[in-house]
Amino acid sequence: MKPFKLDQLDLDIIALLEEDCSLTYNEVAGKTDKSLWTVRDRMILLKQRGVIKSCRAEIDYGKLGLGCKAMISFNVPPERIDEFIVQVRKEKRIKKFMITTGSRRFHIQMVGDDCGEVRNYARKMLPQFGIFDIDFEVILDEIP
Repeated sequence: MKPFKLDQLDLDIIALLEEDCSLTYNEVAGKTDKSLWTVRDRMILLKQRGVIKSCRAEIDYGKLGLGCKAMISFNVPPERIDEFIVQVRKEKRIKKFMITTGSRRFHIQMVGDDCGEVRNYARKMLPQFGIFDIDFEVILDEIP
């Protein structure tokens, strides 16, 4: 695919979707003063180019009875990374998985009925993959 440059309409669409990804083509068209078809084609193109990767609901897990949200940071031996990623994708309680630079390179955000459940998961499952240098932090609040 040829290199591309985002224009102001692209940036406006991205800003609107960052705020509310449930907007319809028609709603985005109204907010950008562009035609429905122009917006539709542009949003499809942004998805095809990988600029818009997905659109997900922001869930209040506490209202679902999941009283603990935690960030678990750790390191994985290089030879076990692929195997660990397969396991993470199977675990429904893991909501985010990030790889960063720094002293602890892997991070999962996990929810559970209570923090004991999440802590026990970390203590029982993570060592199976040779994971080390584990840091467990409870998330008190998220600011949008």
